[in-house]
Amino acid sequence: MIRDTRYEKQGGSVDKIEWHILKEDKKLQIALAKELNISPILSQLLINRGIRELTSARKFLKSDFKDLRDPYSFKDMEKAIDRILKAINNEERILIFGDYDVDGITSTALLFSILKELTSNLYYYLPNRFKEGYGLNEKVVDLANQNDFTLIITVDCGISSVYEVAKAENYGIDVIIIDHHKPQKEIPSAISIINPQYDESYPFKELAGVGVCFKVAQALYEKLKKRQEDLYSFLDYVVLGTIADSVPFLDENRILIKHGLKVLNQTKREGLKALMLESGVDYGDLNTKEINFALAPRLNAAGRLGDPKLALESLLVDSPSKAEFLAKKLNEINKSRRDIGDNILKKARGLAFKQIEEENNKILVLSSEGWNQGVIGIIASRLVDEFNRPAIVISKEDGTGKGSGRSTKGFHLYRALETCKDILINFGGHKYAVGITIDCNQISKFKSRINEIAQNYIKESDLIPGLEVDAQLSLSDINLSLIKDINNLEPFGLGNPQPIFCSYNNMISDWRVVGENREHLKLKIMDKNKVFDGIGFGLYKGGNQIFSESKVADLAFNIEMNKWNGLENIQLNIKDIKNIF
Repeated sequence: MIRDTRYEKQGGSVDKIEWHILKEDKKLQIALAKELNISPILSQLLINRGIRELTSARKFLKSDFKDLRDPYSFKDMEKAIDRILKAINNEERILIFGDYDVDGITSTALLFSILKELTSNLYYYLPNRFKEGYGLNEKVVDLANQNDFTLIITVDCGISSVYEVAKAENYGIDVIIIDHHKPQKEIPSAISIINPQYDESYPFKELAGVGVCFKVAQALYEKLKKRQEDLYSFLDYVVLGTIADSVPFLDENRILIKHGLKVLNQTKREGLKALMLESGVDYGDLNTKEINFALAPRLNAAGRLGDPKLALESLLVDSPSKAEFLAKKLNEINKSRRDIGDNILKKARGLAFKQIEEENNKILVLSSEGWNQGVIGIIASRLVDEFNRPAIVISKEDGTGKGSGRSTKGFHLYRALETCKDILINFGGHKYAVGITIDCNQISKFKSRINEIAQNYIKESDLIPGLEVDAQLSLSDINLSLIKDINNLEPFGLGNPQPIFCSYNNMISDWRVVGENREHLKLKIMDKNKVFDGIGFGLYKGGNQIFSESKVADLAFNIEMNKWNGLENIQLNIKDIKNIF
């Protein structure tokens, strides 16, 4: 039988992956199919994603750029735009303060690129993760005062910078906060706060930081009576930051991502073209996977290991030779980041096994001296994928721990931290991703407290890896028409996953192990007179032959078009294999 070691424990047992086949709604399926002139299967896929009304289904499929909301729905938007224009007209010095991740870097690039068309008195600042930490800091406020800045605009941060904004105010420096993180009880005294998590009047709460910056750009163009279509060319920045920040691919995010991918695939920016070339992805044929696994990690790597300005410069550079130099530099840094991360992951994985087996923890809280702060977020994500439970990874240094956490579907990690705030120095983030600062002496207490909370919200059944299956079908039903239906749902991501199907009693006519580490399965799958290629990433990691004499199995899979050497063919991306006989 297959050994799926993604969930294998040290004792050798394997947790089964449960398939949850979503129920059909025949009545609604037929109604939507008729009204929208689409196939029943596409109707059901929309229903499975919670899209049950005709208007929302039509908007989802169309994803028109014109359907973006009025940016002046933000209550403070008018004040923000008026203050920015006042600064430009009075030739005041403006400082854009960003963050060191892809969302913060692209937010800075977007706003800087737009405002530099209107003023030359414009500067940016990205903090060093290790020396300055996250968010606006006193040093920068002091520097702004010493250098006669009168306006600071924070992007992808600022909502928790109460003291720093007050200090700027005392210097006579105005602050505009453009952010998307959840506010705590005390709100900074900024002259304007543009944040959907803070602003009750703005209906869509899930914009990334760069998405909120784009709303500011929309409002600015509207005030200046410039065409909204002229903002279209900046969507390559928006799609990079939005996808990298793991926000739901719904509502305005879906529109920004869908159109942003078109712009990115035709981008004229020298830095992005050089980064694509260095990453080995195809210019003109990029999708969400290439951003997640090729472009975003390289842009993130600079801030994870040192200076995020390298990534920002690569987005703003005009010179092809400098763009090539920066792309190679980011690639080298990313390789170092991977090596550091692999070493930490091995140690963290061992600690995780111990916490699960000896302490039965539902939330992993792992800490060690010397773990690089820049990569612990990636480690937390990997542990969530492997162990199917929230994970917080803490780097300890000089008695203080800096931690990064990631959560699973259904568990609000930020709210859990709110109940632990008395033992945390600081914390921030949102439902799925958080950051904490903690006294090292409090880590044990924190681990106990947050796991007590988890007992009430995470059931044992939640810890069993699950696969949400859209529909059961026969392989004979798979054709180009079905793939066309599936493609209507793109782009895929959080909130709009790539459809998963299942099929029973499939004949495996051939199989082999592929990949550098011999962990992937390459299959030939037969059904009547059809033969499909199948690839199962990570589904084999040693052991006996999984298909010996018997070659029939149940499969769960995505359906994709595989492109290789100029040829295309239908391929099944196998997510799980069951009941081999």
